[in-house]
Amino acid sequence: MTSPRDINSGTLNVIFMSVCFLFLFSADGTLQNMLKIIISSIHDDNKDFQVDGFNVLALIYLSFGLSLWLGPSAVNIIGLRTSMTVASLFFTLNNISLVFEKEWLLYGAAVIGGVGAGLLWTAEGKYLVLSSEPNLVSQNIGIFWTFYSSSSFLGNIFTYYKLQGKEYIEQESRTLIICFLSTLSALATILFAFLRPIKKNTTQINQLKQINPCKELKKTWRVFTTKEMLVLSIVFLYTGLQQAFNSGIYSPCIGFTLQFVNRAKELVPLSGILVGVGQILGGCWQMLQVHLSKLSCSRRIIITSGIMAHLLSFGLVYINIPSSAVFGNTSDEAIVKSNIYLALFCSLLLGFGDGCLNTQNFSIIAEIFPEESAQSCALYKFIKAVFVAVGFSVSSYLNLHCQLKSLALMAISALISFIYIDINVVKSHNKMNKT
Repeated sequence: MTSPRDINSGTLNVIFMSVCFLFLFSADGTLQNMLKIIISSIHDDNKDFQVDGFNVLALIYLSFGLSLWLGPSAVNIIGLRTSMTVASLFFTLNNISLVFEKEWLLYGAAVIGGVGAGLLWTAEGKYLVLSSEPNLVSQNIGIFWTFYSSSSFLGNIFTYYKLQGKEYIEQESRTLIICFLSTLSALATILFAFLRPIKKNTTQINQLKQINPCKELKKTWRVFTTKEMLVLSIVFLYTGLQQAFNSGIYSPCIGFTLQFVNRAKELVPLSGILVGVGQILGGCWQMLQVHLSKLSCSRRIIITSGIMAHLLSFGLVYINIPSSAVFGNTSDEAIVKSNIYLALFCSLLLGFGDGCLNTQNFSIIAEIFPEESAQSCALYKFIKAVFVAVGFSVSSYLNLHCQLKSLALMAISALISFIYIDINVVKSHNKMNKT
């Protein structure tokens, strides 16, 4: 029987790891939000500098998606604490590479950062599960996501104050911001190195040792070819595209809108903060599912509210931000006079929809594939990461209004697909209960 001391020890592990993630993603999330703006300002100083910020982000996520397939094997070989420490170091190297303003270094560091993300998220899930007693898994997941969701504040707040009143981000400001964010991720690396070892759970560890990589790949393929997973792939595809838009495309569009005059650049981190607030609110909306657990449509209510928030935000962005803003600084006028408060409200809506999507995706996966949770979650992360990369890649070529139209169509398709699968899940459960 587990003693209170053991439970507290496991929860303490999760809290310590969550603090590490808080510092790491305070840096990484802020930099991703600012990357297009920072790289554009480097180009303003050096016309020979030909790096595109969206292509760098696409490379990071493509590398991340591919590394997810090798992540479990690597983590098993080098261990959980070492995996997260090395991954955090890779994040730090990726961040600090911006200081040197070298094209080859930025692209090389992007690949390293993506590999680090694959290692990090694989090790995080395993560490959290092994640190949690079965009756405390939900509690510990809640603790982790609370810290993780709060990571959008620290780095963005510092950047916001640093950019106040600036129409242009000069090298001194760029360097200071990058060094501050790199310091946060370096601190996370040091903290990861001091992660507490897990109290050995013989049963869980034996189960993990018995995993055969080849059998797991075959099992993953079987899960992918099920009708439910193929239909849900449309939802996961949209989740990736919208994540690219709200995490690294929309905020720079605000910063490139010169109709906001000398406030444009400072609005970028402020937008990132409000996206984070929206994500927290979307995660809190998950609590509604507990109160509506007796209703078969609880998931549909939450996912519909998230998609509706996205569709509203797409419409408002369409009329409030000029179509050319996705490519760089523009003095073009939007359909209506560009409004700062409307732009920031859209950031909040985008974050809220993202929070709804992510919580309900995990919810429906857990219900449909209870025996294949590892495989289904891996497929979800892989599909999402690949289409985050696609979202960033096309942003170098498609204007903002074309992107918004495409996102709106995909949002409607994702909503229909999710509702279709959710109705079938409820029907199958009702049949099982009757029998």
